[in-house]
Formats: sequence, structure tokens, C-alpha cells
Amino acid sequence: MDGLLSTLASQAKRCEREIILLSPFFEGGGLGRLADVLLDALERGVEVTIVTRYLSDPDSHNYGVITSFSERAAERGVSSHLSLVDYTVWDEDTPPQKRTQGGENPRFTLHAKVMLFDSRAAYVGSANVTDYGFDRYLELGVLLEGAKVSSFRELCLFLLESDGAVPVSV
Repeated sequence: MDGLLSTLASQAKRCEREIILLSPFFEGGGLGRLADVLLDALERGVEVTIVTRYLSDPDSHNYGVITSFSERAAERGVSSHLSLVDYTVWDEDTPPQKRTQGGENPRFTLHAKVMLFDSRAAYVGSANVTDYGFDRYLELGVLLEGAKVSSFRELCLFLLESDGAVPVSV
């Protein structure tokens, strides 16, 4: 999947305003392949928003991976441009101690894989930000450019403005 990684990296390097990354699953090795270009984007003042599930659960795998990335951003002094969002919607009667990756099933959660680059390009595909997603599985995705991107940006903004999107500090 070197083609996918090089495409995502190339698009991230061209960004001037924002990158929105939606993925339900992260691994250190997978995010590590994108970390440098995302950190470089943060250093250029690009707003980077990562949306995933179970980010409010400190015992979840995503929490550990995203925390490590956030610490790297803090070390570079660019964490003010990084936003983290948990998109896991629970039934109201689910007790807080069960609102974990290993607890009850959420009522609704994120499974989309989208990476939005400013308003000019969007990757939409099946690959998670994992070693398997980038290297071991046959994945399918497309890079959209031009007018087609606006509907994906609107979708991302709708999701980020919805009640299910919970900003998280790690």
C-alpha cells in the first residue's frame, strides 16, 4: 500500500488550513507512517482533527496510540493545532463504567475512513490507520479532488458539530 501512503503524505504536505482524519482503528505502526507529515502540517499551522472511537476510554487501544501522537505534538510545541474527537454514542442507560471498549456495545459509533485535505481533496476508503490497513490487507479507496470534495467536507463538519462528537484532551 505504498501508493496509498505516498498519496496521503503528498496531500498532507500540500495542506495549508486543515486535515480531518476519520478512522475507527489506530495502531502505533500505522499512525507512525503518517505521524511525521501530520506533525509537519501542525508546524505549518494546519489544524489537524483526528476523529475516532473509544477515545474517552483511557484503557482503549486508540487512546494509547493517539496519546503518544499528541505527546509528540506537544514536544514540538504544536499541540494547539491538534483536535481530538471521540465519536462513540452510548445509550443513556449505559452506566459510565460500561462505556469502554471492553464494556457495552455503543448505540452508534464511527466506522468511516476519510481523510480530508483542506477543501480540495479527500481520501475515502476502507483502510484503517493500522499496519494491516496500510500493508497487509487488500483495501480499496479513492482520492477525490475538486467539487466532489465539498460534500465530504460537509459530512465531516456535520459529524463534528453533532452531539455524538465529544472533544477529548489526552
